[in-house]
Amino acid sequence: MLKNFGEFLRRIDQFGANYKPSYAYGEVQYRTSLGGLLSIILYGLSLAYLIYEMVLWKSGRILPKITSLNTEIETYQLSFDKVVSFCLRRHKSITDQIDPFDPNHVVLIPMLYEIIDDELQDPLPLFSTKKSDKHGTTLIELKDIQLSNNQHQSIKYPNKEYMLILQQCVQTILPLGWCCADDDIIKRFFNQRQNQLSIQTFFNQFNTSTRQLDLVEQDYYASIDNKTTYFSQITICTSNVSIDTGFILESLEIMEFPSSTQQYIQQMDLDYFTHTFHKEVYVVFEFQLGTLQQTVVIEYPKISEVLANIGSIISFFLFFSHFAYIINEKNLESKVVRTLIEMYYPQMKQITFEKNFFGKVINIRYQNQLIAISFLKSYKKLLRIASAKLCLTNTLYEISRLQFIIRAICDKEVFRNCHEIGIILKSLEIETNSIKIDNNQNIDNNQELKQDIIDNNSIDDQNHNILKIIPQTLVDVSQSIVQFQKLNQSQSLFLGKNMQPQESIDAELKLTDEDFYILMQEQQKIKDFNIVELYDTMTPKAKSQIHKPN
Repeated sequence: MLKNFGEFLRRIDQFGANYKPSYAYGEVQYRTSLGGLLSIILYGLSLAYLIYEMVLWKSGRILPKITSLNTEIETYQLSFDKVVSFCLRRHKSITDQIDPFDPNHVVLIPMLYEIIDDELQDPLPLFSTKKSDKHGTTLIELKDIQLSNNQHQSIKYPNKEYMLILQQCVQTILPLGWCCADDDIIKRFFNQRQNQLSIQTFFNQFNTSTRQLDLVEQDYYASIDNKTTYFSQITICTSNVSIDTGFILESLEIMEFPSSTQQYIQQMDLDYFTHTFHKEVYVVFEFQLGTLQQTVVIEYPKISEVLANIGSIISFFLFFSHFAYIINEKNLESKVVRTLIEMYYPQMKQITFEKNFFGKVINIRYQNQLIAISFLKSYKKLLRIASAKLCLTNTLYEISRLQFIIRAICDKEVFRNCHEIGIILKSLEIETNSIKIDNNQNIDNNQELKQDIIDNNSIDDQNHNILKIIPQTLVDVSQSIVQFQKLNQSQSLFLGKNMQPQESIDAELKLTDEDFYILMQEQQKIKDFNIVELYDTMTPKAKSQIHKPN
Protein backbone atom coordinates (compact mmCIF):
# COMPACT_ATOMS: atom_id res chain seq x y z
CA MET A 1 0.00 0.00 0.00
CA LEU A 2 2.69 2.46 1.02
CA LYS A 3 4.82 1.41 -1.92
CA ASN A 4 1.97 2.07 -4.37
CA PHE A 5 1.28 5.43 -2.74
CA GLY A 6 4.96 6.36 -3.00
CA GLU A 7 4.95 5.35 -6.65
CA PHE A 8 1.85 7.50 -7.21
CA LEU A 9 3.57 10.50 -5.62
CA ARG A 10 6.64 9.91 -7.76
CA ARG A 11 4.56 9.87 -10.94
CA ILE A 12 2.81 13.17 -10.19
CA ASP A 13 6.04 14.95 -9.23
CA GLN A 14 6.18 18.10 -11.37
CA PHE A 15 9.68 19.09 -10.30
CA GLY A 16 11.70 16.34 -11.92
CA ALA A 17 15.33 17.18 -12.62
CA ASN A 18 17.12 16.54 -15.90
CA TYR A 19 20.76 15.53 -16.05
CA LYS A 20 22.86 17.89 -18.13
CA PRO A 21 26.15 16.34 -19.22
CA SER A 22 29.07 18.74 -19.50
CA TYR A 23 30.40 19.50 -22.97
CA ALA A 24 33.97 19.50 -21.62
CA TYR A 25 35.76 18.55 -18.42
CA GLY A 26 34.20 20.66 -15.65
CA GLU A 27 32.21 22.81 -18.11
CA VAL A 28 28.42 22.45 -18.08
CA GLN A 29 27.67 25.75 -19.83
CA TYR A 30 29.72 27.63 -22.37
CA ARG A 31 30.39 31.17 -21.14
CA THR A 32 32.18 34.15 -22.65
CA SER A 33 33.24 37.58 -21.44
CA LEU A 34 30.84 39.22 -23.89
CA GLY A 35 27.97 37.27 -22.37
CA GLY A 36 29.15 38.26 -18.89
CA LEU A 37 29.23 41.96 -19.81
CA LEU A 38 25.77 41.75 -21.35
CA SER A 39 24.52 39.89 -18.26
CA ILE A 40 25.75 42.69 -15.99
CA ILE A 41 24.06 45.34 -18.14
CA LEU A 42 20.73 43.56 -18.60
CA TYR A 43 20.37 42.26 -15.06
CA GLY A 44 21.57 45.59 -13.69
CA LEU A 45 18.85 47.40 -15.64
CA SER A 46 16.30 44.84 -14.50
CA LEU A 47 17.30 45.23 -10.85
CA ALA A 48 17.25 49.03 -11.12
CA TYR A 49 13.78 48.98 -12.65
CA LEU A 50 12.59 46.57 -9.97
CA ILE A 51 13.81 48.89 -7.19
CA TYR A 52 12.34 51.93 -8.98
CA GLU A 53 8.89 50.34 -9.33
CA MET A 54 8.88 49.07 -5.74
CA VAL A 55 9.75 52.55 -4.42
CA LEU A 56 6.94 54.09 -6.48
CA TRP A 57 4.50 51.45 -5.28
CA LYS A 58 5.52 51.80 -1.63
CA SER A 59 5.18 55.60 -1.74
CA GLY A 60 1.78 55.43 -3.46
CA ARG A 61 2.97 57.22 -6.58
CA ILE A 62 1.65 54.56 -8.93
CA LEU A 63 -1.75 55.78 -10.05
CA PRO A 64 -4.59 53.54 -8.88
CA LYS A 65 -7.46 52.38 -11.05
CA ILE A 66 -10.46 54.67 -10.49
CA THR A 67 -14.01 54.01 -11.62
CA SER A 68 -16.89 56.37 -10.88
CA LEU A 69 -20.60 56.73 -11.58
CA ASN A 70 -23.42 58.90 -10.33
CA THR A 71 -26.26 57.26 -8.43
CA GLU A 72 -29.48 58.72 -7.10
CA ILE A 73 -30.05 58.41 -3.36
CA GLU A 74 -33.50 58.77 -1.84
CA THR A 75 -32.59 58.64 1.84
CA TYR A 76 -29.29 60.01 2.97
CA GLN A 77 -27.76 61.84 5.93
CA LEU A 78 -24.32 63.36 6.37
CA SER A 79 -22.55 65.47 8.97
CA PHE A 80 -20.28 68.39 8.08
CA ASP A 81 -17.42 69.80 10.11
CA LYS A 82 -17.04 73.01 8.14
CA VAL A 83 -19.45 74.25 5.47
CA VAL A 84 -18.98 77.95 4.72
CA SER A 85 -17.30 81.09 6.00
CA PHE A 86 -17.59 84.69 4.84
CA CYS A 87 -16.44 88.19 5.70
CA LEU A 88 -16.43 91.67 4.19
CA ARG A 89 -13.99 91.96 1.35
CA ARG A 90 -11.43 94.64 2.20
CA HIS A 91 -10.50 97.12 -0.55
CA LYS A 92 -7.30 99.05 -0.07
CA SER A 93 -8.62 101.90 -2.20
CA ILE A 94 -11.48 102.56 0.28
CA THR A 95 -10.47 104.31 3.47
CA ASP A 96 -12.48 103.82 6.66
CA GLN A 97 -14.37 100.89 5.15
CA ILE A 98 -17.20 99.86 7.46
CA ASP A 99 -17.34 96.23 8.62
CA PRO A 100 -21.05 95.26 8.94
CA PHE A 101 -20.20 92.58 11.57
CA ASP A 102 -18.11 94.80 13.85
CA PRO A 103 -19.41 94.29 17.45
CA ASN A 104 -19.17 98.05 18.09
CA HIS A 105 -21.53 98.97 15.21
CA VAL A 106 -23.36 95.95 13.87
CA VAL A 107 -25.12 96.60 10.56
CA LEU A 108 -26.07 93.02 9.61
CA ILE A 109 -26.85 90.06 11.87
CA PRO A 110 -26.26 86.52 10.52
CA MET A 111 -29.19 84.28 11.52
CA LEU A 112 -29.21 80.50 10.96
CA TYR A 113 -32.53 78.74 10.40
CA GLU A 114 -32.94 74.99 10.45
CA ILE A 115 -35.55 73.77 7.96
CA ILE A 116 -37.08 70.38 8.79
CA ASP A 117 -39.53 69.06 6.21
CA ASP A 118 -39.92 72.58 4.75
CA GLU A 119 -40.70 74.17 8.13
CA LEU A 120 -38.51 76.90 9.63
CA GLN A 121 -37.28 76.28 13.14
CA ASP A 122 -36.21 78.84 15.71
CA PRO A 123 -33.23 80.87 14.44
CA LEU A 124 -29.77 80.82 15.90
CA PRO A 125 -27.67 84.01 15.62
CA LEU A 126 -24.06 83.53 14.51
CA PHE A 127 -21.87 86.01 16.34
CA SER A 128 -18.12 86.03 15.94
CA THR A 129 -15.15 88.12 16.93
CA LYS A 130 -12.72 86.13 14.79
CA LYS A 131 -10.85 88.11 12.15
CA SER A 132 -10.07 87.00 8.61
CA ASP A 133 -6.36 86.51 7.97
CA LYS A 134 -6.68 87.81 4.43
CA HIS A 135 -9.01 90.80 4.83
CA GLY A 136 -8.76 91.64 8.54
CA THR A 137 -12.57 91.87 8.91
CA THR A 138 -14.93 89.85 11.10
CA LEU A 139 -15.21 86.25 9.93
CA ILE A 140 -18.53 84.37 10.18
CA GLU A 141 -18.34 80.55 10.06
CA LEU A 142 -20.95 77.84 9.60
CA LYS A 143 -19.81 74.44 10.86
CA ASP A 144 -20.85 71.28 12.70
CA ILE A 145 -24.20 70.83 11.00
CA GLN A 146 -26.07 67.80 9.69
CA LEU A 147 -27.97 67.66 6.42
CA SER A 148 -30.34 64.93 5.30
CA ASN A 149 -32.24 64.18 2.15
CA ASN A 150 -35.37 62.06 2.21
CA GLN A 151 -37.72 61.79 -0.73
CA HIS A 152 -40.21 59.66 1.25
CA GLN A 153 -40.57 61.95 4.27
CA SER A 154 -39.23 59.28 6.58
CA ILE A 155 -39.55 59.88 10.31
CA LYS A 156 -36.12 58.36 10.93
CA TYR A 157 -34.36 60.72 8.53
CA PRO A 158 -36.49 63.86 8.02
CA ASN A 159 -35.52 66.19 5.21
CA LYS A 160 -33.21 68.74 6.81
CA GLU A 161 -31.82 71.94 5.28
CA TYR A 162 -30.31 75.18 6.59
CA MET A 163 -30.85 78.81 5.66
CA LEU A 164 -28.39 81.52 6.62
CA ILE A 165 -29.65 85.10 6.25
CA LEU A 166 -28.13 88.54 6.81
CA GLN A 167 -30.84 90.81 8.20
CA GLN A 168 -30.85 94.33 9.61
CA CYS A 169 -29.60 94.63 13.18
CA VAL A 170 -31.93 94.20 16.17
CA GLN A 171 -30.48 95.31 19.50
CA THR A 172 -32.43 92.74 21.52
CA ILE A 173 -30.72 89.91 19.69
CA LEU A 174 -27.18 91.15 20.26
CA PRO A 175 -25.16 89.84 23.19
CA LEU A 176 -24.21 92.08 26.06
CA GLY A 177 -21.71 94.76 25.08
CA TRP A 178 -22.59 94.70 21.38
CA CYS A 179 -24.30 97.64 19.71
CA CYS A 180 -26.25 98.13 16.53
CA ALA A 181 -24.97 100.74 14.11
CA ASP A 182 -26.79 104.05 13.99
CA ASP A 183 -28.56 105.31 10.89
CA ASP A 184 -25.55 107.37 9.79
CA ILE A 185 -23.22 104.35 9.82
CA ILE A 186 -25.84 102.21 8.07
CA LYS A 187 -26.26 104.87 5.38
CA ARG A 188 -22.52 105.23 4.95
CA PHE A 189 -22.17 101.42 4.70
CA PHE A 190 -24.68 101.05 1.89
CA ASN A 191 -23.22 104.09 0.14
CA GLN A 192 -19.76 102.52 0.01
CA ARG A 193 -18.55 101.97 -3.52
CA GLN A 194 -18.09 98.21 -3.15
CA ASN A 195 -19.83 96.13 -0.53
CA GLN A 196 -18.81 92.55 -1.27
CA LEU A 197 -18.73 89.43 0.82
CA SER A 198 -15.78 87.09 0.37
CA ILE A 199 -17.34 83.63 0.63
CA GLN A 200 -15.48 80.35 1.05
CA THR A 201 -17.21 76.99 0.70
CA PHE A 202 -15.44 73.84 1.85
CA PHE A 203 -15.49 70.27 0.65
CA ASN A 204 -13.17 67.27 0.71
CA GLN A 205 -11.10 65.53 -1.91
CA PHE A 206 -9.40 62.15 -1.60
CA ASN A 207 -5.63 62.34 -2.12
CA THR A 208 -4.50 59.16 -3.87
CA SER A 209 -0.86 59.71 -2.85
CA THR A 210 -1.36 60.20 0.90
CA ARG A 211 -4.62 58.19 1.03
CA GLN A 212 -6.10 60.95 3.18
CA LEU A 213 -8.90 63.49 2.74
CA ASP A 214 -7.74 66.98 1.81
CA LEU A 215 -9.84 70.04 2.63
CA VAL A 216 -10.52 72.09 -0.50
CA GLU A 217 -11.63 75.73 -0.38
CA GLN A 218 -13.69 77.37 -3.12
CA ASP A 219 -13.93 81.20 -3.14
CA TYR A 220 -16.46 83.50 -4.73
CA TYR A 221 -17.93 86.95 -4.03
CA ALA A 222 -21.46 88.26 -3.32
CA SER A 223 -22.56 91.90 -3.60
CA ILE A 224 -24.72 93.62 -0.93
CA ASP A 225 -27.09 96.53 -1.51
CA ASN A 226 -30.19 97.89 0.27
CA LYS A 227 -32.54 97.51 -2.69
CA THR A 228 -32.36 93.77 -3.49
CA THR A 229 -31.70 90.48 -1.77
CA TYR A 230 -28.79 88.30 -2.85
CA PHE A 231 -30.09 84.70 -2.84
CA SER A 232 -27.70 81.74 -3.26
CA GLN A 233 -28.89 78.15 -3.20
CA ILE A 234 -25.89 75.95 -2.38
CA THR A 235 -26.29 72.25 -3.16
CA ILE A 236 -23.67 70.07 -1.53
CA CYS A 237 -22.73 67.00 -3.59
CA THR A 238 -21.31 63.97 -1.82
CA SER A 239 -19.10 61.04 -2.75
CA ASN A 240 -19.05 57.46 -1.56
CA VAL A 241 -15.51 56.20 -2.04
CA SER A 242 -14.48 52.55 -1.69
CA ILE A 243 -10.71 52.24 -1.34
CA ASP A 244 -9.02 48.89 -1.94
CA THR A 245 -5.57 48.93 -0.35
CA GLY A 246 -5.06 45.17 -0.09
CA PHE A 247 -1.54 43.76 -0.45
CA ILE A 248 -2.64 40.58 -2.22
CA LEU A 249 -6.34 40.16 -1.45
CA GLU A 250 -9.08 42.78 -1.36
CA SER A 251 -9.14 45.12 1.65
CA LEU A 252 -11.86 47.79 1.41
CA GLU A 253 -12.20 51.07 3.29
CA ILE A 254 -15.34 53.16 2.69
CA MET A 255 -15.49 56.96 3.05
CA GLU A 256 -18.38 59.40 2.61
CA PHE A 257 -17.68 63.11 2.36
CA PRO A 258 -18.80 66.30 0.55
CA SER A 259 -16.96 66.42 -2.73
CA SER A 260 -18.27 69.56 -4.47
CA THR A 261 -20.79 72.39 -4.29
CA GLN A 262 -23.16 73.88 -6.83
CA GLN A 263 -24.43 77.47 -6.47
CA TYR A 264 -27.64 78.84 -7.97
CA ILE A 265 -27.63 82.63 -7.55
CA GLN A 266 -30.56 85.06 -7.92
CA GLN A 267 -31.23 88.73 -7.13
CA MET A 268 -34.59 89.01 -5.37
CA ASP A 269 -36.74 91.97 -4.26
CA LEU A 270 -36.54 92.92 -0.60
CA ASP A 271 -40.23 92.28 -0.20
CA TYR A 272 -39.83 88.60 -1.18
CA PHE A 273 -38.19 87.60 2.13
CA THR A 274 -39.65 90.42 4.26
CA HIS A 275 -42.97 88.60 4.36
CA THR A 276 -41.21 85.50 5.70
CA PHE A 277 -38.78 86.95 8.24
CA HIS A 278 -40.54 90.27 9.00
CA LYS A 279 -37.24 92.03 8.62
CA GLU A 280 -35.28 93.41 5.72
CA VAL A 281 -33.01 90.61 4.49
CA TYR A 282 -30.10 91.47 2.21
CA VAL A 283 -28.32 88.11 1.77
CA VAL A 284 -29.78 84.57 1.89
CA PHE A 285 -27.80 81.29 1.72
CA GLU A 286 -29.74 78.05 1.50
CA PHE A 287 -27.82 74.80 2.10
CA GLN A 288 -29.22 71.47 0.99
CA LEU A 289 -27.96 67.96 0.29
CA GLY A 290 -27.90 66.83 -3.33
CA THR A 291 -29.86 63.80 -4.48
CA LEU A 292 -27.07 62.54 -6.76
CA GLN A 293 -24.09 60.87 -5.16
CA GLN A 294 -20.85 60.02 -6.89
CA THR A 295 -19.83 56.42 -6.25
CA VAL A 296 -16.09 55.97 -6.67
CA VAL A 297 -14.04 52.77 -6.48
CA ILE A 298 -10.30 53.31 -6.06
CA GLU A 299 -8.21 50.18 -6.45
CA TYR A 300 -4.54 50.50 -5.62
CA PRO A 301 -2.22 48.18 -7.53
CA LYS A 302 -1.53 44.97 -5.65
CA ILE A 303 1.88 43.40 -5.44
CA SER A 304 0.89 40.87 -8.11
CA GLU A 305 0.09 43.65 -10.59
CA VAL A 306 3.30 45.49 -9.78
CA LEU A 307 5.37 42.32 -10.25
CA ALA A 308 3.53 41.57 -13.50
CA ASN A 309 4.38 45.05 -14.78
CA ILE A 310 7.98 44.65 -13.66
CA GLY A 311 8.15 41.21 -15.27
CA SER A 312 6.96 42.51 -18.62
CA ILE A 313 9.63 45.22 -18.70
CA ILE A 314 12.33 42.81 -17.51
CA SER A 315 11.26 40.36 -20.21
CA PHE A 316 11.79 43.14 -22.73
CA PHE A 317 15.27 43.78 -21.34
CA LEU A 318 16.15 40.09 -21.36
CA PHE A 319 14.97 39.81 -24.94
CA PHE A 320 18.37 41.16 -25.92
CA SER A 321 20.02 38.27 -24.06
CA HIS A 322 19.03 36.07 -27.00
CA PHE A 323 21.73 37.79 -29.04
CA ALA A 324 24.37 36.73 -26.50
CA TYR A 325 22.87 33.25 -26.40
CA ILE A 326 23.06 32.95 -30.19
CA ILE A 327 26.69 34.13 -30.16
CA ASN A 328 27.63 31.69 -27.38
CA GLU A 329 25.80 28.87 -29.13
CA LYS A 330 27.69 29.60 -32.33
CA ASN A 331 31.03 29.74 -30.52
CA LEU A 332 30.27 26.54 -28.60
CA GLU A 333 29.43 24.71 -31.80
CA SER A 334 32.66 25.93 -33.37
CA LYS A 335 34.68 24.89 -30.32
CA VAL A 336 33.19 21.39 -30.14
CA VAL A 337 33.65 20.87 -33.87
CA ARG A 338 37.26 22.08 -33.62
CA THR A 339 37.88 19.76 -30.65
CA LEU A 340 36.48 16.82 -32.59
CA ILE A 341 38.77 17.57 -35.53
CA GLU A 342 41.76 17.79 -33.17
CA MET A 343 40.93 14.31 -31.85
CA TYR A 344 41.47 12.88 -35.33
CA TYR A 345 44.12 15.38 -36.49
CA PRO A 346 46.34 16.30 -33.50
CA GLN A 347 48.33 18.76 -35.64
CA MET A 348 45.25 20.99 -35.70
CA LYS A 349 46.05 21.99 -32.12
CA GLN A 350 49.05 23.93 -33.45
CA ILE A 351 47.18 25.64 -36.29
CA THR A 352 45.85 29.16 -35.69
CA PHE A 353 43.70 31.37 -37.89
CA GLU A 354 44.21 35.14 -38.00
CA LYS A 355 41.09 37.16 -38.83
CA ASN A 356 40.43 40.80 -39.60
CA PHE A 357 37.77 43.03 -38.03
CA PHE A 358 35.05 41.58 -40.23
CA GLY A 359 35.92 37.96 -39.32
CA LYS A 360 37.63 37.07 -42.60
CA VAL A 361 40.65 34.74 -42.36
CA ILE A 362 43.75 36.53 -43.62
CA ASN A 363 46.58 34.26 -42.37
CA ILE A 364 46.99 30.64 -41.30
CA ARG A 365 49.91 29.61 -39.10
CA TYR A 366 51.25 26.21 -38.14
CA GLN A 367 53.76 26.33 -35.29
CA ASN A 368 54.01 30.12 -35.86
CA GLN A 369 54.88 29.59 -39.53
CA LEU A 370 52.67 30.79 -42.36
CA ILE A 371 51.03 28.14 -44.49
CA ALA A 372 49.10 28.41 -47.71
CA ILE A 373 45.70 30.02 -47.47
CA SER A 374 44.39 27.18 -49.62
CA PHE A 375 44.39 25.05 -46.46
CA LEU A 376 41.22 26.90 -45.52
CA LYS A 377 39.30 24.97 -48.18
CA SER A 378 40.37 21.64 -46.68
CA TYR A 379 39.59 22.91 -43.18
CA LYS A 380 36.06 23.89 -44.18
CA LYS A 381 35.57 20.39 -45.54
CA LEU A 382 36.69 18.98 -42.20
CA LEU A 383 34.25 21.29 -40.44
CA ARG A 384 31.35 19.98 -42.49
CA ILE A 385 32.33 16.37 -41.79
CA ALA A 386 32.79 17.04 -38.05
CA SER A 387 29.39 18.73 -37.84
CA ALA A 388 27.82 15.68 -39.46
CA LYS A 389 29.66 13.36 -37.05
CA LEU A 390 28.25 15.22 -34.04
CA CYS A 391 24.62 14.49 -34.83
CA LEU A 392 22.95 11.89 -32.63
CA THR A 393 21.97 9.52 -35.42
CA ASN A 394 25.54 9.42 -36.71
CA THR A 395 26.86 8.72 -33.21
CA LEU A 396 24.42 5.84 -32.79
CA TYR A 397 25.34 4.59 -36.25
CA GLU A 398 29.07 4.58 -35.48
CA ILE A 399 28.46 2.75 -32.19
CA SER A 400 26.49 0.10 -34.06
CA ARG A 401 29.34 -0.30 -36.57
CA LEU A 402 31.83 -0.70 -33.72
CA GLN A 403 29.60 -3.36 -32.21
CA PHE A 404 29.61 -5.30 -35.47
CA ILE A 405 33.40 -4.98 -35.79
CA ILE A 406 33.94 -6.25 -32.24
CA ARG A 407 31.46 -9.03 -32.92
CA ALA A 408 33.52 -10.08 -35.92
CA ILE A 409 36.65 -10.60 -33.80
CA CYS A 410 35.07 -11.77 -30.53
CA ASP A 411 33.00 -14.72 -29.52
CA LYS A 412 29.32 -14.06 -28.92
CA GLU A 413 29.75 -15.45 -25.41
CA VAL A 414 31.77 -12.33 -24.60
CA PHE A 415 28.74 -10.16 -25.39
CA ARG A 416 26.45 -12.36 -23.35
CA ASN A 417 28.69 -12.32 -20.28
CA CYS A 418 29.98 -8.73 -20.53
CA HIS A 419 27.17 -7.57 -18.25
CA GLU A 420 28.82 -9.48 -15.42
CA ILE A 421 32.19 -7.76 -15.80
CA GLY A 422 33.07 -5.18 -13.15
CA ILE A 423 35.84 -3.65 -11.08
CA ILE A 424 36.27 -4.91 -7.54
CA LEU A 425 36.26 -2.19 -4.89
CA LYS A 426 39.62 -2.23 -3.11
CA SER A 427 38.66 0.01 -0.16
CA LEU A 428 35.94 -2.14 1.42
CA GLU A 429 36.92 -3.09 4.99
CA ILE A 430 34.44 -4.76 7.33
CA GLU A 431 35.07 -3.94 11.00
CA THR A 432 34.22 -7.31 12.50
CA ASN A 433 35.47 -6.36 15.99
CA SER A 434 32.84 -3.62 16.39
CA ILE A 435 29.90 -5.98 15.79
CA LYS A 436 28.60 -7.39 19.07
CA ILE A 437 25.87 -9.89 18.38
CA ASP A 438 24.98 -13.40 19.50
CA ASN A 439 26.74 -16.51 18.26
CA ASN A 440 24.11 -17.40 15.72
CA GLN A 441 24.34 -14.01 14.14
CA ASN A 442 28.14 -14.25 14.14
CA ILE A 443 27.94 -17.53 12.28
CA ASP A 444 25.54 -16.06 9.74
CA ASN A 445 27.72 -13.01 9.24
CA ASN A 446 30.83 -15.14 8.83
CA GLN A 447 29.07 -17.17 6.20
CA GLU A 448 27.96 -14.00 4.42
CA LEU A 449 31.51 -12.63 4.63
CA LYS A 450 32.90 -15.81 3.13
CA GLN A 451 30.29 -15.69 0.42
CA ASP A 452 31.26 -12.06 -0.39
CA ILE A 453 34.89 -13.11 -0.70
CA ILE A 454 33.92 -15.98 -2.96
CA ASP A 455 31.73 -13.62 -5.02
CA ASN A 456 34.57 -11.14 -5.40
CA ASN A 457 36.95 -13.88 -6.45
CA SER A 458 34.37 -15.25 -8.86
CA ILE A 459 33.92 -11.78 -10.37
CA ASP A 460 37.67 -11.48 -10.83
CA ASP A 461 37.90 -14.96 -12.36
CA GLN A 462 34.89 -14.33 -14.56
CA ASN A 463 36.39 -11.07 -15.82
CA HIS A 464 39.62 -12.95 -16.54
CA ASN A 465 37.89 -15.81 -18.33
CA ILE A 466 35.62 -13.59 -20.41
CA LEU A 467 38.29 -11.18 -21.55
CA LYS A 468 40.69 -14.05 -22.14
CA ILE A 469 38.49 -15.20 -25.00
CA ILE A 470 39.54 -12.25 -27.14
CA PRO A 471 43.28 -12.98 -27.50
CA GLN A 472 42.60 -16.70 -27.92
CA THR A 473 40.38 -16.02 -30.88
CA LEU A 474 43.06 -13.84 -32.36
CA VAL A 475 46.16 -15.97 -31.74
CA ASP A 476 45.12 -19.61 -31.55
CA VAL A 477 42.88 -19.79 -34.58
CA SER A 478 44.79 -20.25 -37.80
CA GLN A 479 42.38 -18.10 -39.75
CA SER A 480 42.91 -15.28 -37.27
CA ILE A 481 46.68 -15.60 -37.78
CA VAL A 482 46.20 -15.32 -41.49
CA GLN A 483 44.00 -12.31 -41.06
CA PHE A 484 46.49 -10.83 -38.61
CA GLN A 485 49.26 -11.07 -41.20
CA LYS A 486 47.10 -9.15 -43.66
CA LEU A 487 46.52 -6.24 -41.29
CA ASN A 488 48.24 -2.95 -41.92
CA GLN A 489 50.95 -1.61 -39.71
CA SER A 490 48.76 0.41 -37.34
CA GLN A 491 46.43 -2.54 -36.83
CA SER A 492 49.41 -4.88 -36.27
CA LEU A 493 50.75 -2.61 -33.59
CA PHE A 494 47.39 -2.60 -31.88
CA LEU A 495 46.84 -6.35 -32.05
CA GLY A 496 50.47 -7.14 -31.38
CA LYS A 497 49.90 -6.44 -27.71
CA ASN A 498 47.93 -9.66 -27.58
CA MET A 499 50.97 -11.78 -28.60
CA GLN A 500 52.59 -11.64 -25.16
CA PRO A 501 53.53 -14.28 -22.64
CA GLN A 502 50.63 -15.81 -20.79
CA GLU A 503 51.66 -14.23 -17.47
CA SER A 504 51.67 -10.68 -18.89
CA ILE A 505 48.39 -11.35 -20.65
CA ASP A 506 46.79 -12.43 -17.39
CA ALA A 507 48.02 -9.29 -15.63
CA GLU A 508 46.79 -7.01 -18.38
CA LEU A 509 43.37 -8.67 -18.57
CA LYS A 510 42.69 -8.19 -14.89
CA LEU A 511 40.34 -5.19 -14.47
CA THR A 512 41.48 -2.39 -12.14
CA ASP A 513 40.44 1.17 -11.33
CA GLU A 514 42.54 2.30 -14.25
CA ASP A 515 39.94 0.84 -16.60
CA PHE A 516 37.45 3.35 -15.22
CA TYR A 517 39.28 6.35 -16.67
CA ILE A 518 41.76 4.95 -19.18
CA LEU A 519 39.72 6.06 -22.21
CA MET A 520 38.69 9.44 -20.85
CA GLN A 521 39.80 12.51 -22.76
CA GLU A 522 41.36 14.64 -19.98
CA GLN A 523 43.89 12.06 -18.76
CA GLN A 524 46.24 14.53 -17.10
CA LYS A 525 43.45 16.27 -15.18
CA ILE A 526 42.09 12.94 -14.00
CA LYS A 527 45.53 11.82 -12.80
CA ASP A 528 46.24 15.15 -11.12
CA PHE A 529 42.95 14.90 -9.28
CA ASN A 530 44.05 11.94 -7.13
CA ILE A 531 47.37 10.66 -8.44
CA VAL A 532 48.27 8.54 -5.38
CA GLU A 533 45.13 6.44 -5.25
CA LEU A 534 45.07 5.96 -9.01
CA TYR A 535 48.70 4.94 -9.10
CA ASP A 536 48.05 2.11 -6.62
CA THR A 537 45.41 0.60 -8.90
CA MET A 538 47.49 0.59 -12.10
CA THR A 539 48.88 -2.55 -13.61
CA PRO A 540 52.65 -3.10 -13.38
CA LYS A 541 52.99 -2.38 -17.08
CA ALA A 542 51.18 0.94 -16.75
CA LYS A 543 53.40 1.90 -13.81
CA SER A 544 56.51 1.13 -15.82
CA GLN A 545 55.25 3.36 -18.64
CA ILE A 546 54.82 6.25 -16.22
CA HIS A 547 58.40 5.89 -14.90
CA LYS A 548 59.82 5.43 -18.41
CA PRO A 549 61.94 8.48 -19.32
CA ASN A 550 60.70 10.61 -22.19
